Amino acid sequence: MVLGVCVSTWISAALRVESLGGSAASLHGHDYRLRVCVEGPLGSDNTVVDHYVLERLLSECTGELDHVYLNEVLGVRDATAEVLVSRIYECLANKLASIGRQLRLVLVEACTATGYCSYYRDDRGCPGPA
Repeated sequence: MVLGVCVSTWISAALRVESLGGSAASLHGHDYRLRVCVEGPLGSDNTVVDHYVLERLLSECTGELDHVYLNEVLGVRDATAEVLVSRIYECLANKLASIGRQLRLVLVEACTATGYCSYYRDDRGCPGPA
């Protein structure tokens, strides 16, 4: 049996993806719906993790990414959604490691308002009991 919790939030950002050329290379913006999912065993409170805790940690990782020029913040020439989800994954994985639960961050997804999505998925499965 696998148990998990997902939360989502929205960010808006300007970006360029110069390598693609055309309109992607021009300065433009996206609203991204970010969704993250974690898996793990039930804790003594009968939750994998409190949704509000996961939401707060996600907010800590995305605060500097909202209403900014992503190329500058991410330090890249091509601010793709794949780079965005990788950055959020790294930040959130580090934060989750510090909350005292056996959690695995299994999905970070960024979808534009028009439904184009990119994701980072960890499919190694959940860690066993300590």
